[in-house]
Amino acid sequence: MAQPKAGGIPDPEMANEHYGHRNFTMALPIYIALLKKDYSNYTYNFRAGMCYLNLNGKKKEAIKYLEYNLKSPKIENDLYLRLGEAYHYGLRFDDAIKMFNTYKVKADKEGKLLADRYIKQCENAKIFVASPMDVTFTNVGKDINSEFPDYYPYVTSDESMLIYTSRRRGNVGATQVEMDGYFASDILSSKSLAGVFAKSKGVGPNVNGNFDEQCTGLSADGKYMTVYVDDIATSGDIYFAPYKITFGKLEKIEEPVNDEFETAGSLAPGNDIIYFASERDGGQGGTDIYMCKKLPTLKWAKPIPIAICNTKYNEDFPFMAPDGKTLYFSSEGHNTMGGYDLFYTVWDEVKNIWSEPKNIGYPVNTMENDRTISYTANNRVAYVSSSRDGGIGDIDIWRIVFNEVQANSFTTVIGKVIMPDETMSKENLSIEVSNASNKESYGTYRVNEKTGKFVLALPPGKYEISINMEKCKPFFDVITIFDIGPQAEIEKTIMLDLDWDKK
Repeated sequence: MAQPKAGGIPDPEMANEHYGHRNFTMALPIYIALLKKDYSNYTYNFRAGMCYLNLNGKKKEAIKYLEYNLKSPKIENDLYLRLGEAYHYGLRFDDAIKMFNTYKVKADKEGKLLADRYIKQCENAKIFVASPMDVTFTNVGKDINSEFPDYYPYVTSDESMLIYTSRRRGNVGATQVEMDGYFASDILSSKSLAGVFAKSKGVGPNVNGNFDEQCTGLSADGKYMTVYVDDIATSGDIYFAPYKITFGKLEKIEEPVNDEFETAGSLAPGNDIIYFASERDGGQGGTDIYMCKKLPTLKWAKPIPIAICNTKYNEDFPFMAPDGKTLYFSSEGHNTMGGYDLFYTVWDEVKNIWSEPKNIGYPVNTMENDRTISYTANNRVAYVSSSRDGGIGDIDIWRIVFNEVQANSFTTVIGKVIMPDETMSKENLSIEVSNASNKESYGTYRVNEKTGKFVLALPPGKYEISINMEKCKPFFDVITIFDIGPQAEIEKTIMLDLDWDKK
């Protein structure tokens, strides 16, 4: 491999070697350094732009470098295609379409088809971006995310455990940077405690080894993780990793699930149906989505293609929601906005058919590759991985709340109010509950006048509770109902004190 020249002078040979190996992470800073000395070099500008186009979250940065090459006296036709892609990532759809049409003039038949496909994606994107979904993204933080790619998140239906893939320094197989500039991938996990995910750690030596391990699914109850191992000798197979206290040894899923080239899979609630992606004879093109039921003999039945999901392009990462009828998957086909988009189809139990797949929409889907989504039981919260403003690193894990879905998770607070004097009446005694953030009243809850007992049912949030009782000091406290993980019933005893000034 070429080495930097003495004195820290940027070496074009080294940049070109990294570029040729598609190590854009290493090539880019060298080209940027070269451009500081030779800003009008068309080759350096084009390759810097191409590096940005191939880096997560930085694709629109390619625009200014590729635009510079429009000044070149000899423009390669490929420039129009690549600049169109950059405009697409930058949400400049009309400019992108113009570039793609310019590219088509001199393109061959295959190139024209590609440009037409990109134009259609721009047209799809214009529709979705004009009507964004009402969602809230929250970065899950530095205990989960790193400066390196963190992706393919899956959670249990009760949000008690999160697993994901990471290509970070310190992984088992990450003794050195791989050819593409990243470390080998491992699978990490974290458990939620008091509404917060603990610092993640590797899932253990039964799963993580010297190859690239990637999680591709997690059963709703967390008992089975599906794993893809990127190893030259065994690539194209998926495995189960059973979970008890820790994840057990990888178990290759038997035929006919593993048959030719399988990339991802996940179990439906109940763990007796697997949905998986496979490239095999009889498919519609690329990887397709299949389902397979477990027989009474514990063997897998013949796989059935989910034909309505499959296109001539790639479909991948099927995930059956905890409701047992909504199947999510990623696809390069249908009405994607660019790359892979996330779609869903719903099983009609009366008609015994799957509904027409629908694009989840923007901004959950972006112009880049959106590959996986994992929902909790309430269908209001999901986890995805993507490059977004406010991120920590390359690709990050994000928690999404779909604000249009009514919150239906409540935590019960049960307790008892104890009077300072047993002879004091509890008649008309009540507890005022208000939102701690905006001070708006949430409700008034009556206390049983005989027993002093009360019951509150509160959705996730922070609340102020207060009691104003004649002859007693005002009572005030704060209760936090966590939004992440299973919520146990809260018990609370309230002891009122006499106000001697009012007695």
